[in-house]
Amino acid sequence: MSVLQERAVQMIGCLSDDNVSFLIEIIQRLMPQKTPVDDKLSQPPAESMRAFDRLNEARMEIRQYLPEGFDPDRELEEALAERYESFS
Repeated sequence: MSVLQERAVQMIGCLSDDNVSFLIEIIQRLMPQKTPVDDKLSQPPAESMRAFDRLNEARMEIRQYLPEGFDPDRELEEALAERYESFS
């Protein structure tokens, strides 16, 4: 342990439990946190690719139930225009 670390430990040893709790909160805010996105990026590529393949398979299966020439972007535009035309 370095001299600086030993000094920090001595100083912390003199603090009350409430102050130590507060200090821990401050340290946690200063340290970079692992985000949920980081967790997903750490998945093995094979698992991520299988999930992507399942999503594509589901899209293909769903298309068989949609009418011929269905354009989801056009449908969305029309629905938004219908719903929010009074706000324009």
